[in-house]
Amino acid sequence: MNELIYNIPLHRLPDCQTGRLIVRASEPATLIAALSAEDPTRIVAVQLLSLEADSEPMNAWAPGLPVELTMADPAAEFPSLYRHVNLLDQHPVRVAIPVRSGFTHAVKVALALNFAVRLEPDQPTPALIEELAEVLEFYLHQPTVAQPIEYFQGTLLGFYHQEPVPLWAILDEDPAWLRYIADDGTESLYERLAGVEITVAPEAGLEVWMELVLAAGEECQTCEFRQSCGGYFKWPRRDYDCAGVKRLFGALRDAADELRRDLDSVD
Repeated sequence: MNELIYNIPLHRLPDCQTGRLIVRASEPATLIAALSAEDPTRIVAVQLLSLEADSEPMNAWAPGLPVELTMADPAAEFPSLYRHVNLLDQHPVRVAIPVRSGFTHAVKVALALNFAVRLEPDQPTPALIEELAEVLEFYLHQPTVAQPIEYFQGTLLGFYHQEPVPLWAILDEDPAWLRYIADDGTESLYERLAGVEITVAPEAGLEVWMELVLAAGEECQTCEFRQSCGGYFKWPRRDYDCAGVKRLFGALRDAADELRRDLDSVD
């Protein structure tokens, strides 16, 4: 059985004696001090919750440890990304960007600074679908893009290799192995699945979660993109209209088919 990974606030570190950890904090200096006595093999990654924080103490700390920079308001916060560029000298760095109005500029700035991107798409409105389509076009055809945008990258590779990967895995929200510890110590599934009863044993794996819980509805069962989505866009509202996100999946599938044909023609 895979060991569970717990996403925890820094002040709950003494409470978590088992499992691997993603530790989230606002102040890098405090984070470093608290983790100095911790077994480094337990730390999977750290999340910096404030882009206004001074991340300079992290520059030469724990080389190779992944760092995720989180955003709440991408349209307003993107200029703060510049202050964290030096982290790339020692760490793989990813920016978590919620899909909200104006997020496109934040994505482009993050990529220009050589940060990877993890989109947090939620259940996008028609207007946000159009913005996602613009970002997808940029990802597929802008030659200067050198870092992945997830979920686009993982989904494209899944289509290309004809081995689709559900968004729960691509976006690091797999309920089979990830748990979230709230500030008050309450344990739950991660983010959009918070409050969902844990009725499936972790060792059962994501496919069982999809079959019994996540993509169990009739619309998901008959959807051509079930294996790539896994019911992701049916949370939290089960009545969400998936027409727009299906268009994005279709564009990624077409791009994968085109890439495969181009590479086959070279052979």
